[in-house]
Amino acid sequence: MSTADRFLWAKTRDEGGGAPCWHPLLLHLLDVAACADAILAREPEETRQRMARSLGLEWSAARPWLLLLIACHDLGKGCPGFQCKWQNLSGLDSGPDPDTTVNHAFVSQVELFELLLNLGWPENLAELAADAIGCHHGERASPTTLRTIEDNAFSRTLGKPEWRKARHAIFDALLAAFDPGGPPTKAALTGPDFMLLAGLTSFADWLGSNEVFFSFGLPEDCGDLAGWFQSRRSENAEEALDGIGWAARLPLAASHQSFAETFGFAPRPLQSAVAQALATLQGPAILLIEAPMGEGKTEAAFYAYLELQRRFGHRGLYIALPTKATGNAMFRRTLRFLRGQRCERPLDLQLLHGGAMLEDSYQRIKSPTGIHDPQSPGDVRAGEWFTHKKRALLSEYGVGTIDQALLTILPVRHQFVRLWGLANRVVVFDEIHAYDAYTGTLLLHLLRWLMALGASVLLLSATLPPQMRRKLAELTNSQLPQTEAAYPRLTVYEPTQAVRQYAFAADPLRRLNVRLEPVAADLEVLRAALGAHIVNGGYALALVNTVQRAQRLFRLYGDGEALRVGEQSVGKRLADGTEVYLFHARFPADQRQRREDAVMHIFGPPEPSAAATRSGRKLLIATQVAEQSLDLDFDVIATDLAPVDLLLQRAGRLWRHQRASRPLAAPVLIVAGLAGDVPPLFGEPLWWGAVYREDVLLRTWCLLHGLPEIDLPEDIDSLVSLVYAEGDELAVPSSLTARLEKAKLESDGVVLAYKQQAHQAVIGRPDTGEWNDPARFTLYDEDEPGIHRSLMAKTRLGEDSVVVIPLWEIDAFDLAAEPDFARAKGWFLRAMSLSRRGIVKNLRAEGVPTGWRKSSLLRNAYPLLLDAQSRWINDARVRMNDDLGLVYDNEEPE
Repeated sequence: MSTADRFLWAKTRDEGGGAPCWHPLLLHLLDVAACADAILAREPEETRQRMARSLGLEWSAARPWLLLLIACHDLGKGCPGFQCKWQNLSGLDSGPDPDTTVNHAFVSQVELFELLLNLGWPENLAELAADAIGCHHGERASPTTLRTIEDNAFSRTLGKPEWRKARHAIFDALLAAFDPGGPPTKAALTGPDFMLLAGLTSFADWLGSNEVFFSFGLPEDCGDLAGWFQSRRSENAEEALDGIGWAARLPLAASHQSFAETFGFAPRPLQSAVAQALATLQGPAILLIEAPMGEGKTEAAFYAYLELQRRFGHRGLYIALPTKATGNAMFRRTLRFLRGQRCERPLDLQLLHGGAMLEDSYQRIKSPTGIHDPQSPGDVRAGEWFTHKKRALLSEYGVGTIDQALLTILPVRHQFVRLWGLANRVVVFDEIHAYDAYTGTLLLHLLRWLMALGASVLLLSATLPPQMRRKLAELTNSQLPQTEAAYPRLTVYEPTQAVRQYAFAADPLRRLNVRLEPVAADLEVLRAALGAHIVNGGYALALVNTVQRAQRLFRLYGDGEALRVGEQSVGKRLADGTEVYLFHARFPADQRQRREDAVMHIFGPPEPSAAATRSGRKLLIATQVAEQSLDLDFDVIATDLAPVDLLLQRAGRLWRHQRASRPLAAPVLIVAGLAGDVPPLFGEPLWWGAVYREDVLLRTWCLLHGLPEIDLPEDIDSLVSLVYAEGDELAVPSSLTARLEKAKLESDGVVLAYKQQAHQAVIGRPDTGEWNDPARFTLYDEDEPGIHRSLMAKTRLGEDSVVVIPLWEIDAFDLAAEPDFARAKGWFLRAMSLSRRGIVKNLRAEGVPTGWRKSSLLRNAYPLLLDAQSRWINDARVRMNDDLGLVYDNEEPE
């Protein structure tokens, strides 16, 4: 190698006193290759074999080629534009006007493609491999960008011939260091191959660029490249992985254990069915569990993870849920599960959503120094390195919202890193009935990618339309049985094999005969109906469809003595002793969390050591936040009319736990809007049509109208199938035919539009060439500040929303000042998400405050400035109330 080659730099820093320090390019390339090698060594064997198959080689032959490719990620830094960003130490002629704006990663791509062709690689394989390496800064180069670099006008991008010679010399040195055998003969990379190579390259680059673990070398160190690589591989790369908490991906269960041995109690029928199905699997699969709440779906999923990981070499677990609240509850359960495994090595568990800072159980396990402590075997920690949003899915274990998983297939920066994080993993999607046509279609696209990347998937739902089972069969190229198993059931999808279904008995102690009581939609009527059932005491739920309706109902109960948790009001005690609590999403986050904690304490399951008997009259008024995953137990429920699957979900909170006695003779579900000869209008003032599809509401009304009772869980499947059936099985009164047809036509149009938007939003399918579109415009994450919504990747559709921080005069808000971390955290804990059009438009026009844009916590938030009466200074009709949350004094759909 020439002196010039050794004096090309990759990284610099100021040592103080004006003494610069720099790291030779060639050594940095070896550092990153060492990281990739160390990462793969800690991966399961299946991951290494999958990476080898991407090149069509055995692992021993693929390894040196993979390391060579990844080492070349920054080869393009050996160009005049990059070297002149600091000091051109090489002595090579940079010319009068080098292009310092050139993306060096794309220079790497151009150069690597040519070099691989020279080594005999197939053209398409060389092109895509170079592309996967070249996009390690987050996005792919468009054909126009590559042509501009290749044209090298006035030698501004690639430089004069001597620069090309230097890059080739570095490549030859790497080639000699790794000494790969004959070139691969595979024609091209598939979509999954590309994502794996691109994701691993970025991960290794992030790690190998960390100066905490990789100190700078000297030009003379380039004289022994093999020695440098071995040293960095055996010492620095291992130390770096230990430091961030990336332990070897070993199975939690080294040998088979029965369900009873794993959890210490006998399996329920559902759990036995899952264990039986797992024993028949030949490889990664999709398992769909449809069963009522309380049947043990979560424990079944945990057990499935242990067996799937042990048998098929899966490398971790991610659990995706529809909301932050359900994510928090699942995080606590997952933490208990992992601790219960008593693993001999530390485990990393991350909580992935924007409100993770509010979850105490997560904050308690976060590593305070940002460095994992390898001396704590059996512990579960949340390493600081993985808390960055692009790295979070690289952690071995994660719980969060479905949005984080869906971003892996949307065209955002570094989506391939996120996708690499989910590859060869077990991914659990809970409450999958909760998604609309857009998010549901994105989920199906994600399932295609996960299966192509060797993952196994568990889908959990209490209720599910039959169309979903058919779509899953199409996705896996398999065939549903002509006569499906009865509900509750487990459906197993293995690619290209016949679908297998297992029926199992529901817990007989959880079977309920629920009496339906139709009432008008008027809140006074609903209040009276509820009151009649708890005259002698009882725990009741009023679950309504909008926040305004919940606030109105709470006010209908009049004044009362404040019930507090600390200084925070969570409800009121009426003169007759009735306690009334209010829970919805329009409270500041810290207040909402305290209300959720109070709700769980009062209406949740009995403590094992406490008596199961409850006394007094207690009422919870809530919106859909109480509908999903929260383990709540009521004697009687009043609910607004909603789609039948959600009504059944709500009914699942009736008599949920065994108790010594109940004040009611039988469980009762009061349905507001079900009384009368015709359903109410779902527009103003109810606004139910703004929340749910009108055709589904009408079909639900037709199904339940006049029905005296339902048997749970026996009736769930037939009721859901009738409402969502595509035929005419459901009897519809002639007086409603025209209204239903009109609503169906409108809904079909919306659903079709949502599906089309989802198809267009994703990166493409893994089994076609759709994914290979480097000219696709890269979108921003949804939490990127100051970006118009049209430029954001969307995991959900709906009204535009903003995150607001309510601030009072006492907060001494300064538009230009950057708050310190303690103050920023205190304000962030008040965050609320609002979608009211007037507020969104007004705040977006004002923009994020200058000082907040520098804050990692507040850069995506807007201040909601309140006066002494807690009214918004921009619109006095918007006000904050301790008892009600944020109130809109005039109405519009939510």
